[in-house]
Amino acid sequence: METQKILTASEATANPVPLGLLGFALTTILLNLHNAGFITLSTVTLAMGIFIGGMAQVIVGVMEWKKNNTFGTTAFTAYGFFWIVLVALIVMPSKGFGSAPGKNEMTAFLALWGIFTLFMFIGTLRLNKAL
Repeated sequence: METQKILTASEATANPVPLGLLGFALTTILLNLHNAGFITLSTVTLAMGIFIGGMAQVIVGVMEWKKNNTFGTTAFTAYGFFWIVLVALIVMPSKGFGSAPGKNEMTAFLALWGIFTLFMFIGTLRLNKAL
C-alpha cells in the first residue's frame, strides 16, 4: 500500500513573490513618472497605489506568512501598507481629514521608510545564497 505525503502550506501553494514584486515595481514606476513631470497625479496613480502597490502586496505578505517566510511577510506587508498610507496622505486632506503634510513631515515619513529599507537590505545579506 502506497503512503501519501501530506503537503504543508509552503509546499502546496504557489510562490506569491512575483505578484508582490510586480506590484511594487509598477506602482513605483508610475509614481516616478509623476515625480518626473511626465504624468499628473490622477486616479490612475492613486488607484495603483491602493490596489496593486498596497492591497496586492499585503495579500502577498499574508501568503508569505502561510509559507513560514518571516522576511517576505515583513517586506511585502510593510511596503503594501506604505503605499496605502502614502495615498491616504494625499487623499485624506482633500476630504477634510487633517491637513496636508508639509515638507518636514514628508521628509520624516520617507526617512523612516528609508531606514526601514536599509535594515531590510541588511537582512537580505543574511539570506541563504540559494534562496
